Amino acid sequence: MICNNCGTQLGDDARFCDACGTQTSSEQARIEAESERKRQENPPAFLDVKTALIITVALFIILPIPCLFADVPLILGFATAGVMSAILIIFGVRNQRKFKQ
Repeated sequence: MICNNCGTQLGDDARFCDACGTQTSSEQARIEAESERKRQENPPAFLDVKTALIITVALFIILPIPCLFADVPLILGFATAGVMSAILIIFGVRNQRKFKQ
């Protein structure tokens, strides 16, 4: 094997170049494969659709309640719940689908 950086002849099992210290391409491939394997085993935590829907329903039930007791239009509570639900779905569920692809 030959170092991609300086051209020094390396042994077949070399992980780093003795002359310049650069990782060999086989070591880089091993590191990339290991990181991909870890990413697949431990995907980032995102909301699933069921949890997002439960939170959305809770928002539409809870947020309008203070509007009943204050001098605030009830539609303001529903609008706030709608905006919060949209943000939740856009950034939670959408990113999960993007990651799974």
